[in-house]
Amino acid sequence: MNDLLLESDIQAPSTWTGIVTNSPISPFSDKIMMYMTNLLSIFGLGGNSVGAAFSFRNDLLLKMGTIMTNTFDFAKDGGKIMIKHGWMEEPPQATDRTKLSKGQGKQSRRDA
Repeated sequence: MNDLLLESDIQAPSTWTGIVTNSPISPFSDKIMMYMTNLLSIFGLGGNSVGAAFSFRNDLLLKMGTIMTNTFDFAKDGGKIMIKHGWMEEPPQATDRTKLSKGQGKQSRRDA
């Protein structure tokens, strides 16, 4: 994307860098680093989608589509790793009202 921006005489935003240490111990757990990486990937997908929707340049749409495909694959692989290690929680589920109406779920009022 930097090359594409520079061709259009637009200065690419500067990137920030972290400080490298010589410590062999990671300051964060693998679980939180994976979660944050996956979360940022999902945010990136959303941002690229909005950018593509409001772009007036046809040449950018193809490039952004390719980037979004790669980002989606990256996030999907991260999700698989999180599932493999048991780091992803199951979201809350809706109550099965059919089971409740047949008395198979929680204790009904009549049974109490």
